[in-house]
Amino acid sequence: MPTRRRFLQSGAALAATVSPRRVLGNQANKNSRLRILQIGVGGIGQLDRRELASHPMVEFTGFCDVDSNWLAEYSKPYPDAFKVTDYREAFALHAEKFDAVVIDTPDFHHAPMLITALQNHKHIYGQKPLVQQLDELRLVRNALRKRPDCVTQMGNQRATNEGRLKAIQMLRKNQLGRPLHAHVWTGMMERGSHMPGPWSKLPEPQPVPGHYDWDLWHGPLTRNLPFSDEIAPSRWRGWWDTGTGMLGDWGCHLLDVLYYAYDLPSPTSVQTHTPRPPGEAHSGHNRSTITYPGGERFGRDKFVVHFCDDEIKPSFPALGLPDFQAGFNCTLIVCEEGSILLGDLGKIDVFRNGRRVNEPLPGSTPTSHWHDWVEACLGRKKAHRSPFEMALRITEPALLAIKATRFPGTDLRWDGMNHRFTNHEGANRQILQRDYREGFAPPVIS
Repeated sequence: MPTRRRFLQSGAALAATVSPRRVLGNQANKNSRLRILQIGVGGIGQLDRRELASHPMVEFTGFCDVDSNWLAEYSKPYPDAFKVTDYREAFALHAEKFDAVVIDTPDFHHAPMLITALQNHKHIYGQKPLVQQLDELRLVRNALRKRPDCVTQMGNQRATNEGRLKAIQMLRKNQLGRPLHAHVWTGMMERGSHMPGPWSKLPEPQPVPGHYDWDLWHGPLTRNLPFSDEIAPSRWRGWWDTGTGMLGDWGCHLLDVLYYAYDLPSPTSVQTHTPRPPGEAHSGHNRSTITYPGGERFGRDKFVVHFCDDEIKPSFPALGLPDFQAGFNCTLIVCEEGSILLGDLGKIDVFRNGRRVNEPLPGSTPTSHWHDWVEACLGRKKAHRSPFEMALRITEPALLAIKATRFPGTDLRWDGMNHRFTNHEGANRQILQRDYREGFAPPVIS
């Protein structure tokens, strides 16, 4: 009798050989519905599902979650949808029942799932940060080249709000002169409903609930973590093995405006200061300096982004600005003739000559981040925010900042073309990539 592993391996291989026309048949007709598999139904998955389901041409035909209680509860409105706890079974047994995949899982699952979906010619909406490991940037880029017809988008939904769109236009036009440098800050990784707190130790194990498949939750991890509500279902983001901390979580929301405004290349270096390196959990009080090439487009020969926790953000008066009460998650772009402060929800404050001013703002038309992706999948719209090619670029500095906490105070020179550090083999060995558990490694697309 074949083992479950052999069954999944043979099934996944069979699914991967199905032609794009057969798998994506519904997508060729602009009047057809987009059939979606959602992997990870709780947490942010609830928001993504609600927003996508509000599009009249969307149909959820499958759900996957390692928590059978969540799976049963959240799939109730869709009685005809298939339900699995192992995402590999969805591709092995049900590949022709869905055209697109929404991935709402913990960060460490992203790359294997994204590449499996691409292998099977599926459109993808993937949560941020797009990947968890620096080398996974390369793996996903290579997979995208093999599947140019797949429509992809990262779940940094704030990218389409009105304020951010206006700020991008202002920056592109150099309304305040050329950019000099930028400051980005986010709330520290404090202990709470979604974080274990900086430098936390692994918790004591708790009994695994009967409705939770703890082995499948581990997915690609090669070590066994204790089951605990300090890790799952909601606090995984703060642990080194499973998440990317606050910098990784919020980086894709706060750094995107710089990439859309200035078409930034890969950073050339990163240096992170932290009181002490992270252990099992990510560290706190992190301050990173991310350096990009400068030139004529910029006011200096280097463009530097200072990325830090909110508690240690720069003093506004020290930057020549009034003593201003800013939010917890902000992007400040300092230009030759003034500065723009952009809140995470799109609030814009403009400063000239050390004072806040009522600057004329360009017009913009906000859209639904989720519906834009659906329209692109259906062939009705070509342009949409954060396709994976751009999402990987936005994710890159966030990962560099958080991974560099392992080597505090070290200037790490980054070669984005070859995805490696040029001056530190220790960093290449320790923070570039990871091993994957057998059966869960990202597949290689031929």
